[in-house]
Amino acid sequence: MSKKIPTPHIIWFADPAGTNHELVGGKAANLGRLANAGFPVPPGFVIGTSAYLRHIATMREQISDVLGDIKYDDAEALELAVTEIRRWIVEADMPRELSAEITAAYGQLGDVYVAVRSSGTAEDLEGASFAGLHDTFLDVKGPGQVLDAVKRDWASLWTARAVAYRKSGGFTDFPSIAVVVQTMVPSQVSGVMFTGNPLNAATDEIMLNASWGLGEAVVQGITTPDEYIVRHGDFVVLEKTLGSKEVEIVRNPQTGQGTVQREVEPARGEQFSFTDEEAVELAKIGAGVQELYDGFPQDIEWGYADGSFYVLQARPVTGVEFSWDADVTNSVQGNDDIEAVPYDNIWSRVFPEEMWTGAISPLMFSWRCWGLNQCHSVGVHAFGYPDQDYHTRRLWKYHKGVSYYNVEADRHRIKESIPPQLRPGMLHKIPTMWHDECLSAPFDWGRYLNMFQKVETERPDMGFNWWRYLDRDFIHSEEYREATRPRTKEEREAMTDDELKHHLADVIRLEVASYDPPWNGLLWYMGEAMGWIGWMLANWYTGDRANIFIDLFTGTRRPNIVGDESYEAWELADTIHRSPELRSLLEIYPDERFFDFLDQSVDGPAFRRKYEEYVAKRGWRGHPDRDIYFDRRADSPLIDLAAWPGMLGDVDPRTNEHQTRARLEATIAHVHDNLAAQANGMLKAQAFDTLIDFAHRSLEYRDNEREVMDWSTYDIKLCFEEVGRRCVERGGLDEVKECYFLTMEELYQVLAGTEHKRLIRAKIDARRKNFDEINTGARDPDPFIQRGRHSVIDEPEITGDGVFHGKGTSSGRITGKARVVHELNQIGRVQKGDILVVHATDPGWMPVFSRIKGIVLESGGLISHGAIIAREFGLPGAQLPSARRLIPDGATITLNGDSGIIQLHEDDDPEKIAAELAALEEQFRAAQHAKDDGFKISVF
Repeated sequence: MSKKIPTPHIIWFADPAGTNHELVGGKAANLGRLANAGFPVPPGFVIGTSAYLRHIATMREQISDVLGDIKYDDAEALELAVTEIRRWIVEADMPRELSAEITAAYGQLGDVYVAVRSSGTAEDLEGASFAGLHDTFLDVKGPGQVLDAVKRDWASLWTARAVAYRKSGGFTDFPSIAVVVQTMVPSQVSGVMFTGNPLNAATDEIMLNASWGLGEAVVQGITTPDEYIVRHGDFVVLEKTLGSKEVEIVRNPQTGQGTVQREVEPARGEQFSFTDEEAVELAKIGAGVQELYDGFPQDIEWGYADGSFYVLQARPVTGVEFSWDADVTNSVQGNDDIEAVPYDNIWSRVFPEEMWTGAISPLMFSWRCWGLNQCHSVGVHAFGYPDQDYHTRRLWKYHKGVSYYNVEADRHRIKESIPPQLRPGMLHKIPTMWHDECLSAPFDWGRYLNMFQKVETERPDMGFNWWRYLDRDFIHSEEYREATRPRTKEEREAMTDDELKHHLADVIRLEVASYDPPWNGLLWYMGEAMGWIGWMLANWYTGDRANIFIDLFTGTRRPNIVGDESYEAWELADTIHRSPELRSLLEIYPDERFFDFLDQSVDGPAFRRKYEEYVAKRGWRGHPDRDIYFDRRADSPLIDLAAWPGMLGDVDPRTNEHQTRARLEATIAHVHDNLAAQANGMLKAQAFDTLIDFAHRSLEYRDNEREVMDWSTYDIKLCFEEVGRRCVERGGLDEVKECYFLTMEELYQVLAGTEHKRLIRAKIDARRKNFDEINTGARDPDPFIQRGRHSVIDEPEITGDGVFHGKGTSSGRITGKARVVHELNQIGRVQKGDILVVHATDPGWMPVFSRIKGIVLESGGLISHGAIIAREFGLPGAQLPSARRLIPDGATITLNGDSGIIQLHEDDDPEKIAAELAALEEQFRAAQHAKDDGFKISVF
């Protein structure tokens, strides 16, 4: 074929102007870019937008007049108006020089069948694809047929739906359109490929839809295609679904022009349209196209003929909120083995809700998850269960702003290393469909008993005395404290980029070393201790005290950091309460201005000194959740300012602490005496004493461990913000907070200036949106996900009549106003006597416990922060999934921490409330009598 010669209105794909959006429209610009990059694009040319404008030159004013009079809310009038515009365009003679150019260009292709497609200037954009709005004509042959198809393509710019779409999308300029004339591929198989899965927004998956014949059958949705899911990277076919492929579109055999629709014979419909190897070949082409477009997922139409694939169209995938969560998951060493889990693996929020609550930023996940992998690996090898290592099955997944845990890991742990007597207490971690299997699995008692000897011999720092090693090596280690101390602003700024990155790596490594004792001491030993205590109560205890297990864990046996911090916070609030001028100042200025005017009051300077001492001692604490995204009190006084108004007038929390401790010791003594009075009583009592003391030591150091972790984590937070500050300074980020929505690797790319700027911006915006939705309570994370989507496994039952069945976490029953709080900065809304309804709590929530009289958590379990503190304060508590959605803010409720039942009352009438509670009590007694009396206890 002779060299393609461009003319005023004809642009060939390979021409320099072939990617000029204004001249050739969106579709053609993409084809030109693909062709020039070497992708298998059938040859063709573009009739530029100038040709369309030349054709309508004599009627443009008429079209504008019609547009000015259109009533878009009158469908009938709109259709009449655009029908007239289309008639003008089709019936008008094409300017002679224009028809000559098109005919000549078609001649250069040869007397071949072509596809004539629209290419609008507002088409195939990232925010608006206009897909399917303009006409396509297939199997067109001959100059006259091509010219007619071109005019009809121009006219399709003026369908009612196209006009309405432009109006709704804010496209106000007078529209223009180009037309693609492309050699027709006589596809035996064709379809659509999405290089990011549009069903679950997974950017590590490619979805292929394939059917017999031309691709219009798939595009128009008139047939059910085969579906293939192929993984990016190693291009493994993860899943394929046979479509019925009822019909296909083929060239009209009678006229030789255009297409017809015909039924597919059943035998062919029951066959996959191509092999796995062909699916992989196509997926690799798609991945290459995505790479050409800076990593953004693409919607690609393709055809397959005579053993070769062809790219027919490509556009950005629209209408899907991609957040590149797979990049976050895979950024973690140990998570990057993409074959470690099957595609249909079940991921759960149960374990994360116990120990890694709230919204999780990608930056936090990319290093903290690595640490959890490492300490888990060390632990399972030390405990003699190496087959439970993360190398065997990936443990963690990042999805839409939160972390998920692999329930297969819990399934195997229950079957392999949890004694049958304790398994019922672990079943809440796994779907009910696995319960019978796990309960009946055989158990190796020799391996189990050897576990304790192995740990105490080889790794005593993770065994019965784990808390002693934690205290010595980390909490009170001057060497550790100095190495991980929060660096000053001057120190951070003085580091070079490499020094800053190396410092972060060192502190992260040191902090991760501190995970070994608490992670394994709590996950294994503490779990065993609480489980066996529960078993003792169920099988040995003969007393008549109900809820004795919860009573044994209500309060602390010794002072700990939680109590100290609570008292110090109360002292500050009490200082304000006792000073009329400070109280007045806080009422007038409940924000940073309180500190601005503090020195103008008599009591202000002394209070400022006291508060500065408090921040120096506790400045790295006060955050609402674990993530480094959240401010600590050293970052913002608003953390404490938000809490003080509700704390004014509260009594000394130590009074309640001492009373609760006395009740706890009496309960422990009661159980001890009950066991000691039995046959073999001293052995039973001694075993109980050993386990209960260990359990309380563990609970005490669970929070003490968090203090030292918060210390090093704060240095990590500050240093990452220094990286973010430098990225802002160099133009890579708009604000420092954006650093949290990138992984470490991505952030360091921005620091070095090697990132794909558009892709990084898209990642930040999408991930931040997901994070904010979780953080504000606008969206609850799915309890289970599978194949990257919500799974209906074990959906919590939502009962009627205002009765909700939760899980008791702290004894007692109370009636009061429900105060639904989504974020820590809202705790000022909590009034004295309210029942707090919250997703989860962390140390930053401590001030609220002195004024509430009950708590409903959405997540966590018996040793979650909120449950522990509620028991220390003697507050009734329960856990209820989706509580913030089920319980209206301000409603009167009765919370029963013994049964976990929450009753929503219709009004505040005491007599009606009493009647409702009496009826509920009767139902509960009947249910208790009917149900199995087996031992069940929730352990971390």
